[in-house]
Amino acid sequence: MTYPMTLDWTQKKVLDFFREHVTRGTLVFRADDRHEIVLGDGSDPRATMTVPNWTDTLKMALSPDPGFGEAYMRGGFDVVSGEMEDLIRVLRLNFEGGHSANGFGLFIEKLQSLKFQIAQFTSVKAASRRVRHHYDIGNDLYTRFLDPEMQYSCAFWDDGAQTLEEAQNRKMTLTTQRLKIDQPGLRVVDVGCGWGGLSRFIRRTTGAEVHGITLSTEQYNWALERKAELPDNFHEGLGYHLLDYRLFADANEGKYDRVVSVGMFEHVGRPQFKTYFEKVGKLLKAGGRAVIHTIIKPRPEFTSPWIDRYIFPGGYIPAVHEVIEAAENADLKVEASHFHAGLNYARTLVAWRDRFREIADQLDPEKYDTEFKRMWEFYLAGCINAFDEREGGGGMRVGQFVFTKPGYRFT
Repeated sequence: MTYPMTLDWTQKKVLDFFREHVTRGTLVFRADDRHEIVLGDGSDPRATMTVPNWTDTLKMALSPDPGFGEAYMRGGFDVVSGEMEDLIRVLRLNFEGGHSANGFGLFIEKLQSLKFQIAQFTSVKAASRRVRHHYDIGNDLYTRFLDPEMQYSCAFWDDGAQTLEEAQNRKMTLTTQRLKIDQPGLRVVDVGCGWGGLSRFIRRTTGAEVHGITLSTEQYNWALERKAELPDNFHEGLGYHLLDYRLFADANEGKYDRVVSVGMFEHVGRPQFKTYFEKVGKLLKAGGRAVIHTIIKPRPEFTSPWIDRYIFPGGYIPAVHEVIEAAENADLKVEASHFHAGLNYARTLVAWRDRFREIADQLDPEKYDTEFKRMWEFYLAGCINAFDEREGGGGMRVGQFVFTKPGYRFT
């Protein structure tokens, strides 16, 4: 094929590489203002990108994850038509599976797997450091794109919600209903409470005594500030603690009627699954109840190296059976499993990205430089693709699992 004269030799080799591999969907390379090279079969998904240089392409080819995200972060290419998640979907359709078919690729894959397993062991000290990496970036960022209650987890749009605020309120309402706070005087602990929005919601709507725990200093300080703004009758009976869940459980055995945890289980690491549920059980009184909200994958697989390096160090998204088996091995009983389509989280992420784009230029450039903004765009786009249930998407969804602690309360 004849390429535009504006392309150098390395860029032509890049296009040869993609031409050989892209046969499904539509990938368009914009060479300059007048020339586009169209690859694929013309079907959806479709996206247009600029032509990267040979160095970036070589890195992407040898190590698509993290190479692809790193190239974008550093300005190696741009998406000029469609969204980044569309480009990711095209590439997944054509490159999924990487190089595992050959011996060297399989060797690299096994090394990555071993590294991942070692990194999954999360001490109390490591957990604190990993949480700070993401959640202590700065409240000046999170307040700009989250809803007023600072809910940083999947909103539930599948009941007619039209705005992010409505969908997040729906999520908190349904989560609270599943906790069954059905009598006065119940005590609730919110494990991994974030900025405390769900804790405040439960306190306001049920009157239960609620304690939230987090490892993020920024989240903790925010939660205390919002608590101080509540009326006295809600202010009392609401507490926040800057402490690891394992230490908190050891110091509060059998003191709570309910445990709720939204978006925290993904951070504990696979080797700690049983420990996590043992601590949940330790917090609960006999007959107590827990609602655990987590992202779930279609099958067990290790975390994206790019996500692990830049966004959520030490994180792991479980498959359904991994959640249930870990809880049952910790002597908790499964009462119910509720699943919410991935579209809910994809729509939430799009709302966050739209808001982020609106305020990106207002952020402090010394804290949030161009590379950070491109990283954040790639992170949100990658997650949008992860919840796409179509071919080329990750097929993730959200589960809320209800567990009970065996035994009875005698009064």
